[in-house]
Amino acid sequence: MSGPEERWVLLRRPVADCIDRSGSFLDVGCANGYLLECCIRWTAERELSLDPYGVDLSPKLVELARRRLPQFADHFYVANSFEWVPPQKFDFVRTELVYVPAEYEKQYVEHLLRNYLKADGCLLVANYAEEHAQPERGLLPGSHPTRRILERLSELGIQAAGHKDGHDPSTGRKVRIAILRQRGIAG
Repeated sequence: MSGPEERWVLLRRPVADCIDRSGSFLDVGCANGYLLECCIRWTAERELSLDPYGVDLSPKLVELARRRLPQFADHFYVANSFEWVPPQKFDFVRTELVYVPAEYEKQYVEHLLRNYLKADGCLLVANYAEEHAQPERGLLPGSHPTRRILERLSELGIQAAGHKDGHDPSTGRKVRIAILRQRGIAG
């Protein structure tokens, strides 16, 4: 994301706001690890502690994340999250639907719920283009341009247990993080 730090906070802190207890946290598409670093700090303000993990397709970005958080260097993986089965399950996992083609969204979410989460864990599905007039801007070909994450998940037969929102008043940009649990899958 480009822009000032205050915009980053307004649009990314809702991820940390979804975390309601101490535990392990995996960021799918972790890039350079900055969101993990911020979530550690933001949850610590509420006296929660996170054990951070990250997975990304890019070896270069994973290396940057390892350098950013050297004490957790062995918590970062280079993998495709659609196929990867992690070596452990997590309390919290953050992802986005834009990581997979539209026809695989439900399969992807189900894969994460079954293989990535502890029994009482939460999958946090971020939509950084919530209610955007042109959600397709910048998406990979084949991705679904999601304007409202809760509606899209419902279309896929998945009900959210809750959500958290973020808003940048200077740009009008909105973010919504859907909170999913195992029991949110229909059929």
